[in-house]
Amino acid sequence: MQQIHWPAFLKFDQDDELMYLANHQDWLSFICANQYTVCVQDTLIDSSGDVYLIAKPQPEHTSVDTSVAQLPHLVKQPLPISVLQMLPLVRQFGQFQGHCCSAKIVFTTIEQGIATVAELEQLY
Repeated sequence: MQQIHWPAFLKFDQDDELMYLANHQDWLSFICANQYTVCVQDTLIDSSGDVYLIAKPQPEHTSVDTSVAQLPHLVKQPLPISVLQMLPLVRQFGQFQGHCCSAKIVFTTIEQGIATVAELEQLY
């Protein structure tokens, strides 16, 4: 697995919901429980701004040697997300969570944006 800078959050495709992930263990817990429901357009955004797509393993012919399930893995994208690109995602999430003043959500770093997602999750 590539070096993810924790904490991070998941952005679900065509949904305003974000999911805060404090560490690698949170990622493993999520992906083990949801490996068949994640979409290839869902993304993980880490605290350095790197963006990762969730790639599902290709189905293989089942045999005794390959009977262990493989989890989806993360594929780093060439372009990181900027604070200006992240801001509307976090504001939309705030609105999704019922935050009455989501237009007033402001942060100046990726780390602050991820911390804001964590706070919004805890508040609502």
